[in-house]
Amino acid sequence: MAESNNKWLHFLLVMVVLVLVGMYFHEQIIGSVAYAVEKGVREADKEHLAKVEAISQAFRLVARQVKPTVVHITTTAKPPERRGRRPQIDPKQLPEPFREFFEEFQDPRLLPQRPREGTGSGVIIDAEAGYIITNNHVVSDVEDGQGRIDVRLPDGRKVKADVVGRDDKTDLALLRIHADKLHAITIGDSDNMEVGDWVLAIGSPFGLDQTVTQGIISAKGRSHLLEIPYEDLIQTDAAINPGNSGGPLVNMRGEMIGINTAIATNSLTRGYMGVGFAIPSKTIKEILTSLKEGKEIVRGYLGVRIVSLDAYGPGFGKTFGLDHDEGVLVEDVFDDTPAAKAGLKMDDVILSYDGKPTKEATQLTMMVTKTSPGTKIELKVWRDRKEMTIPVTIEKQPRDFFTWGGRRGEEGEPEDEEGESGPAEIATIGIAVEVLNEELAKQYGWEDEYDEVKNLLVVTEVDPIGEAQAQGLRPGDLIISVQGKEVGSVAALKQALSEEVLAEGARLRARTTAGYRTFFLQVEK
Repeated sequence: MAESNNKWLHFLLVMVVLVLVGMYFHEQIIGSVAYAVEKGVREADKEHLAKVEAISQAFRLVARQVKPTVVHITTTAKPPERRGRRPQIDPKQLPEPFREFFEEFQDPRLLPQRPREGTGSGVIIDAEAGYIITNNHVVSDVEDGQGRIDVRLPDGRKVKADVVGRDDKTDLALLRIHADKLHAITIGDSDNMEVGDWVLAIGSPFGLDQTVTQGIISAKGRSHLLEIPYEDLIQTDAAINPGNSGGPLVNMRGEMIGINTAIATNSLTRGYMGVGFAIPSKTIKEILTSLKEGKEIVRGYLGVRIVSLDAYGPGFGKTFGLDHDEGVLVEDVFDDTPAAKAGLKMDDVILSYDGKPTKEATQLTMMVTKTSPGTKIELKVWRDRKEMTIPVTIEKQPRDFFTWGGRRGEEGEPEDEEGESGPAEIATIGIAVEVLNEELAKQYGWEDEYDEVKNLLVVTEVDPIGEAQAQGLRPGDLIISVQGKEVGSVAALKQALSEEVLAEGARLRARTTAGYRTFFLQVEK
């Protein structure tokens, strides 16, 4: 019995020893694993941190390279000429008892006027010649020597600048200063930039010199945003604020790929909202020689109002018999222009320009303006469901081309087929129309052109939730045609806008007080 107890006791001692040994090695193993994991995390953190620091280092290098090329521009111009000043009494010529009264109520128009002051940014593009590129609107107040432009250099020096050349149609201006020890930026290729690429914006927002902000390219080819004719803008979310105008937008090589020019904002904030725009460097390169020589920028023109075919949504091309939505629609042809002389017509779809496909309106505009006046080119045009080639001789663009208002072309009046009078509803698209008469012409502002537009159908009501309202048709618009065919009566309009046609999509031509417009109406059955 005693021997049996000893065996059990021996067994228990062995088990205790094994458990203790196991616990010891378990702790060692766990500790080793934990140490290895912790070490791995630390190594991983170092690796990730190194990557982040590498990005910061890249930003530092770009900023260090570019900042010496960016300048702060201030302008001082004479105040606008006072008009309508009435004769005034000089208080000093009055008796003492009355002098104070007249001084207190003196006409404010007699008080000294403050000069107009402006501020912006610029960037040196030629250190030897002292050339600085900026926005034209930064220096637009200073014309014909009526004012001064001062440039504050990165090292604090302040020098006077002169305007060498300017182009209001691209909002660019070239200045020149006389100073030594200047640094010039490298002009890069904006065409090589892609959406998502990192960029830096540098300038003097709110007068704060040498401010650097970082972002990406949000979009390219933005247009119809500013009050300048030629827009092919780069959109960025790099912070741009008042005072940044004229400063460079640069890539991660420190190359200028744009000139910051505008922001999208509202009347409440009037500052950065994440949407800024820059003029691409390719535009600068195209006109830089002319700016340096102080020459007029000569551009070609056709003399048409155009819009991208795909601007109206999918299926619009089908209304012309096309199986795609790529092309440029001619909405209007101006009188005595290259387009009119060549026989181009409204509702023509331009498919190519001198052998190059024209997929959208901005692209065609750029092609035309870059063509030297006197050059004969060929337009591939889609008309009446057939392709044709029209030769056109490009002419020099008139200086007032972009100030033309309304329509310069002529068009025959549609016949009044049935002569209905009184309002009629076109419920499928949500409008009411009526044959235009003298009373309606006065109501909607057509009295001066009544002889030209009488007997057309005028839109008198628009359903606020209808298809016509959604596409932009408004009361007072005159309906010219549907699918290219004139509609001179309510019956013809109803037939042209049948449910079957609207299901496929109908192209409606209207005349508004601002000119001719095309609408794409589509309603499911």
